[in-house]
Amino acid sequence: MTEPNDIESTDGITWLADVWHAQDLNVTFARGISPEELVIRLGAAPGMSLDRITATEAIGMTGTDGCARVARFGECGGWSFALEPICPSAGWWGKPGLSAGGVEVLHLTPKGYDPPSEAWYYRDGTTVGHFSIGEIPDGDMTFLAPAFEAAGLIDDPVLSERPEDFDSVRATLAVLEEHFGLSLPRDAVLEGRLPAAVTALTHPENLGD
Repeated sequence: MTEPNDIESTDGITWLADVWHAQDLNVTFARGISPEELVIRLGAAPGMSLDRITATEAIGMTGTDGCARVARFGECGGWSFALEPICPSAGWWGKPGLSAGGVEVLHLTPKGYDPPSEAWYYRDGTTVGHFSIGEIPDGDMTFLAPAFEAAGLIDDPVLSERPEDFDSVRATLAVLEEHFGLSLPRDAVLEGRLPAAVTALTHPENLGD
């Protein structure tokens, strides 16, 4: 590829709240591997990158013959990222192998077909945990709980002083952005062209495979 995949951006990720569900956009972040390696771990064949494509083109390709799932990918702020529209990603539902070899992986899925939206976190070959977007993480994800509570995300909304127009998705994304140092280039993601790769040739028998 003649253009770099590493994109400078201070856009953060809270803007995803505006488009996430409309595009049913599955987002996978990985720290410790290249964007090319990330899409391979998500199912792409090594060395089989496509030309740079737009978000609209990715949506149009998804579900066609020989392309059940496609990822646009790049790197921003020290994290590799992959964006897969419509079809559930291989990053969903307990895929610790994505993080083998000391890698960190955070996967965000809107689950428009079966709410609620979810976040999955993998580290060094293990599934650390997952939680529904807008809820307080528990189990091994409780390290995020204080920041969630400070952002107004509490277990009992009746006891909260948050405004009526409180956006739990945006608040969750803001906490993840701050904790993990995440950013995505809004213009490049929504309007620009990014490298791409087919991550599933045929529809998997089980969603997320």
